[in-house]
Amino acid sequence: MKVAVVGLGIAGLSMCARLALAGHEVTGFEQFDPMHERGSSHGDTRIMRLTPGEGEIYVALARRAAPAWRTWEGLADQPLIEWTSGLMAGPRGSPFVEACQRLSRKPAALLRGDAIHAMTRGYIAMPYEWQVFRQEDAGVVGADAARMFLLKQAPRWGARLIHKAKIEAPIEGLTLKINGETRNFDAIIVASGAWGGRLLPEFAGKLAVRRRVVAWFETESPKMLPVICIDDDVGTFGMPAPRGLYKIGLHSVGGATDPDDVREPDASDGALLSEHAAPLLPKHNPKPVRMQRCLYTVTPDENFLIAQSAAHERVLMFSACSGHGFKYAPIFGELAQEWLMGSPSPELTALMNPGLNVNRLGAPKT
Repeated sequence: MKVAVVGLGIAGLSMCARLALAGHEVTGFEQFDPMHERGSSHGDTRIMRLTPGEGEIYVALARRAAPAWRTWEGLADQPLIEWTSGLMAGPRGSPFVEACQRLSRKPAALLRGDAIHAMTRGYIAMPYEWQVFRQEDAGVVGADAARMFLLKQAPRWGARLIHKAKIEAPIEGLTLKINGETRNFDAIIVASGAWGGRLLPEFAGKLAVRRRVVAWFETESPKMLPVICIDDDVGTFGMPAPRGLYKIGLHSVGGATDPDDVREPDASDGALLSEHAAPLLPKHNPKPVRMQRCLYTVTPDENFLIAQSAAHERVLMFSACSGHGFKYAPIFGELAQEWLMGSPSPELTALMNPGLNVNRLGAPKT
């Protein structure tokens, strides 16, 4: 089958690689350079959790992805995931923390917040009245390393990747206008993140584009620390990063933005991130050494948006909804293959019919 994948972030690259391996004639199109930082897939590390608190479907996807990540690591001849453990935390009675405990294969007892200071040798501190679930199956993914691997591997399997390719919007039927040239395909998958609503306007009302900023903090004596996901008003999350730094982000902070005109991080972003990082990281300098912006493309309930176009059954919108999608990267190509072959797994069936059993628990997405 002749397939076009529009957008070569982590989702689009995963699809190109897997569909080409399955024997399809795959062409991936990206409007920017290969390792650009304009979208949602860039960065040194992203959080990996095999027990996402967002619900059973996401746990199933994460656990399906785990062996595929190992396959990717073997092909890349380098580790892509570092298992650091994780601390899922929040006020007493947090639905997110309780869901992480309930969904875990090893549902250990919850810890009290004040135990974390001693557990991390003073590097992470939390309010004593909080509840914390410690996850062994959590860590960090090398995001840019994974992208670089797929940029090399997808062509080896037969995919053609074309960068600086401007796709004319809107997409109508199975015809794409690329840099002024018209090409026809048997199927088109739109995985272009923040630009998806422009290419397929029928979905624009379901996708909101938000500006987010993350910051890196340093300490004099770096330690490998666990990731943290906090069910607070701003959705604080954190993870270790290269060179002993620790990265902090606020999942719920940041307004609507135009993906072609995103404001760079400034002093106000730094002050807000420092305010939330300082009590959590008592041994780190509260002033960030670096900041970076990214785009979140989210649905109202922050579940994935995987849906066929009403105009043509062979056109698919695929949005993993930035902020919690990277951990499932190897599965995106498998889901695309299931859709093309008309043999959906229970996970794809649920995601394409969200009223069935995709549950939303009000948790931070990381």
